[in-house]
Amino acid sequence: MLGNLLDGRYQVLQILGGGGFGQTYIARDTHRPGYPKCVVKHLKPVTQNAEFLETARRLFTNEAEILERLGHHDQIPRLLAYFEEKQEFFLVQEFIEGHSLTAELLPGQCWSEDQVIQLLSQILEILAFIHSHNVIHRDIKPENIIRRETDGKLVLIDFGAVKQIQSQLLTAFGQMATTIAIGTPGYMSTEQGRGKPRPNSDIYSLGIICIQALTGLHPRQIEEDPETGEIVWQDLANVSPALADVLTNMVLHHFRKRYQSATDVLQALQQSNAVINVQLTQLPYLTQPSPISLSSQKTILSQEQYSRLESILLEIVGPVARTLLRQVTASAPNNQTLIDNLALHLPGNQQIELKKRTAFLVEASTSNPTNKQQSILPTPSQAISDSFVRQCERDLTDLIGPIAAFLVQKTLKTSPQISRTELVQTLAAHITDPQKAQQFQQRLLA
Repeated sequence: MLGNLLDGRYQVLQILGGGGFGQTYIARDTHRPGYPKCVVKHLKPVTQNAEFLETARRLFTNEAEILERLGHHDQIPRLLAYFEEKQEFFLVQEFIEGHSLTAELLPGQCWSEDQVIQLLSQILEILAFIHSHNVIHRDIKPENIIRRETDGKLVLIDFGAVKQIQSQLLTAFGQMATTIAIGTPGYMSTEQGRGKPRPNSDIYSLGIICIQALTGLHPRQIEEDPETGEIVWQDLANVSPALADVLTNMVLHHFRKRYQSATDVLQALQQSNAVINVQLTQLPYLTQPSPISLSSQKTILSQEQYSRLESILLEIVGPVARTLLRQVTASAPNNQTLIDNLALHLPGNQQIELKKRTAFLVEASTSNPTNKQQSILPTPSQAISDSFVRQCERDLTDLIGPIAAFLVQKTLKTSPQISRTELVQTLAAHITDPQKAQQFQQRLLA
């Protein structure tokens, strides 16, 4: 297959793996500028029987339509194309530049609670989205979670569409009594091992990854209670009771006893006070700020510039952006120094994103030196009423699903003094479609 041109367009560069009647390749798209890489999933039916092929075609089209819908989420690869060639089927997906979580989960090295909470928060939001589309991932494991190079966000890959089609085909044509167990030993729940996955089978797998991160041990190195089948792990990790309780309930042996949805887990994190978006102590070089009087703080930015910079920073690091911005702007003599000082507190990928998105400030500083004389702070908007909060939840739910209510409450809890404008801007950052995000803000702030 190496070097082959699929659909007259996708040139195979590398075979990633596969078996039976499915393979995965890395290819390049010869019809796009720069020949960008993509991932191609290849389904080869085991027989040329006309009925079998027609069933394969129907299942393949259905899976492609599902992947198309899921690709609207920023942290799921987009479906670029699907086609049939010589009675074989192909799915083409976006290639994510970055490294898998496997590179970060090193044997004997334990993550902090804050790191685990960030992992949980991001992946649970993705799971809430895919489960709302009646899709179960079936293979949540470190290799299938990529930290994207451009922004450091976690991306969930390899939805195993080809494997699911294989399972359905074999079942439909009587070649097996139950569905194929799709998943990876160690990360796979009991019911999934029997070929009967449920949405909270994905939750189980994510919980196992978090336990692996906290203990520094591979799942196969962690023992089970021989009588109950429950994983015995808490004595192996330095973990708070609140987070330990959440993780234990994610990985309970029987699916009926586990959390039933990703939203349930997110709410449990919130209720246990375990959710802390980004701790100040976690950011390099940043110390806890002393109280600052809003009326006395001076900045070199205009009110419009301050608000815009705050919105950008909120999207990159979350609610801690306000504290970080207030601390750094207090001593920065000019816009260039301000951006440089903010970048010191961010990881490499986020530094690049910040500098790229704040180029307008540096340019404004160069072209308008009088900016240095401006002294302003964003003034709070009117108080946020309960009816406004409910409206935010309703409008956001229409756009991103049931995770919306949790995000609204989490934002209000972590930033109790937030203004209407700040709340709406923070929530809009979770809407992947820029046009819909803008409409959301206009509708609520009109």
